[in-house]
Amino acid sequence: MSQEILGIHHVTAIASDPQKNLNFYSGFLGLRLVKVTVNFDDPETYHFYYGDELGRPGTIMTFFVWSDAPKGRQGTGQVTIVSFAIPQASLGYWIERCIKYGIRYESPEERFGESVLSFKDPDGLILELVATPDLPDSSAWSTSGIPVEHAIRGIHTVMLCEDGYELTAKLLTETMGWSFQQQEGNIFRYQIGTGGTGKIVDVRCAPDFWKGAVAVGTVHHVAWRTRNDEEQEAWRSAIANLGFNVTPVLDRQYFHSVYFQEPGGIIFELATEAPGFTVDEAPAELGTRLMLPPWLEKKRQRIEAILPSLYLPQTGTSPIRSSDAKGGMLFDRATQKRSDHRPQTQLGFIHRFIPASEPNIPYTLLLLHGTGGDETDLLWMGEEVIPDAAMLSPRGKVIENGMPRFFRRLAEGVFDPEDLKFRTHELADFVATAAESYGFEPDRVIAVSYSNGANIAASLLLLRPYTLSAAVLLRPMVPLAPPQLPSLAGIPIFIAAGRNDSLVSPEETERLVKILQTAGADVTLSWHPGGHALSGEDVQAAKEWLALKRLERSRK
Repeated sequence: MSQEILGIHHVTAIASDPQKNLNFYSGFLGLRLVKVTVNFDDPETYHFYYGDELGRPGTIMTFFVWSDAPKGRQGTGQVTIVSFAIPQASLGYWIERCIKYGIRYESPEERFGESVLSFKDPDGLILELVATPDLPDSSAWSTSGIPVEHAIRGIHTVMLCEDGYELTAKLLTETMGWSFQQQEGNIFRYQIGTGGTGKIVDVRCAPDFWKGAVAVGTVHHVAWRTRNDEEQEAWRSAIANLGFNVTPVLDRQYFHSVYFQEPGGIIFELATEAPGFTVDEAPAELGTRLMLPPWLEKKRQRIEAILPSLYLPQTGTSPIRSSDAKGGMLFDRATQKRSDHRPQTQLGFIHRFIPASEPNIPYTLLLLHGTGGDETDLLWMGEEVIPDAAMLSPRGKVIENGMPRFFRRLAEGVFDPEDLKFRTHELADFVATAAESYGFEPDRVIAVSYSNGANIAASLLLLRPYTLSAAVLLRPMVPLAPPQLPSLAGIPIFIAAGRNDSLVSPEETERLVKILQTAGADVTLSWHPGGHALSGEDVQAAKEWLALKRLERSRK
């Protein structure tokens, strides 16, 4: 290759809690939040970009926020440390700041002639501040509450942790243009050109260390800078000719990317410098609104309803709500409240309402979680069984040992009948009020429910039958036996039960089926060989059943 890699473009890691991540990287570290968007491959989760004033390549740290992902394990085949550059005289300032914010840190140590301060972010990712001489002020973000003379100046280096370093070193030096500089113990330092911040990579050889597991608290990938699309394509061809599997060029809105795994298993990305983060926001507005790529704009309202609310640490304002397809704020800065969305703690239940993203889908899914769940638990299932349908997902109001439920129970499998009746009518009234408030069709509500949620859905069918037009009941019990059965004629009901369910016996399931059939319901019973836990087979069976019933209805 006649051209060389320009250095580090960005590092992407995985976080669990979006607000904690914002508080740490924007609040404590003082990086600028330059873009709030979503993971393009998983658009119901956040993707944050932090950097300098404009998010210049080499200053960018990004995060996929996966709240339900497991804790990762740092080890070989990963970037295990991300180091930021700070001015050489600023180490004392940052030690004092760690103390002020209650951040545990390691005593400063020397590495390759530079002082290094080490600590962890809220998810356990190891970070370092490297006291670096002769840093320019131009890359500092100076309005974060940190004096410009102490502000972070971008990514200094990353640490690649490998079982063996030789093959990785060969790729870096013989193909990608890095040159070996020096070694300290089992750490080998390489640089691009004359080196400096953002142009250094350290490779740690750790053959006795365990293999890493990429999840929360670990780095997902590191990206290297290429000037433009032409150079990126040349690099892609060169890497592919070495026998690596390289992705096609992917449009990431703010740069173009290709990905491959280097010999040690770390995901490398080659990212272009252009078009940059000001392509869809003015420099002064960076990071203040939720930005979506054009192909996701039609789902903006739905995405915004799913994403949790956030507040910028410095201002207390929200960066995620917008009122139009161009990303205009609907945040009322005077009142510090959202201006045209009904707060979803009203109507009697904490809940989520997500409008249909396609106008030709008339159904609203009533999502009812199991014990210990909340209003977010079954959103994924609703998205799976009828994609793009509206979803109404309340949180149970009864608390048992800190866990939300929809009604009281006196013991395992023994329900409080009076509370069950009260909560059933309360939930039915909530659905009716929500239909009026949100404008969905009250006669097209389908329950998708699990365990305790399935029990109250069955109770709705028996006590307030006109609330539901159909129901998916996963692992239900008989909630009650009313003295007089309602007419459920024409109402389709899908029940999924586990043959080895320790909480719900087959006899209990058959009894519920008989009650509903006697009331006239069209009941489909699906047996699963497992126990009380949900399975992918349950979801697929429910999806196929709903598709069949919708087809049958369309033919009538």
